[in-house]
Amino acid sequence: MSTHRNPPRHRQPWDRFLLKALVVLTVILVIGSLLCGRFRLGLDDQEALCLPPYRWYLIDTWDRQPQPGQLVAFAATEAMAPYFSIGQTVIKRVVGVAGDRVAVDADGTRINGARWPNSDPALATTLQQSVRAFERAEFEVPPGHLWVMGETRDSFDGRYWGTLPIEQVQGRAYALF
Repeated sequence: MSTHRNPPRHRQPWDRFLLKALVVLTVILVIGSLLCGRFRLGLDDQEALCLPPYRWYLIDTWDRQPQPGQLVAFAATEAMAPYFSIGQTVIKRVVGVAGDRVAVDADGTRINGARWPNSDPALATTLQQSVRAFERAEFEVPPGHLWVMGETRDSFDGRYWGTLPIEQVQGRAYALF
């Protein structure tokens, strides 16, 4: 019967261990601060969602050059009251960029001549206004602005408050769940 012994372990001096631990901790903190500085979470806490079925969003604050079809997060202005507080983060879909032609009437919204689904000004009565108050003859989205909309008839979006200055964009949004 033979007895097998494990070879003795060589222990590192404390100062060498602490140096390695400090390097690993520094790397973790740097990567964490970069990720936390770039990304943040957004929550749509409205009862009726404007971009169903999503409620949670990841916002990339470094991506501020939105393209048509993308979701963007932006800060609400006084023009968006009473639905949003000034500075509140709002998420909508970019459906028009500088140079695109937009028109809004009782039947809905047209972008470059194509009718956008679920885009009639259904909130007019909720806002205690006539539908005609929100009609807009065809116009061109000006440079430095976007036309943003939700995906439901009752989304409070560009149909009611107009174009969105790109300076208000906080970043590109990604629907999570």
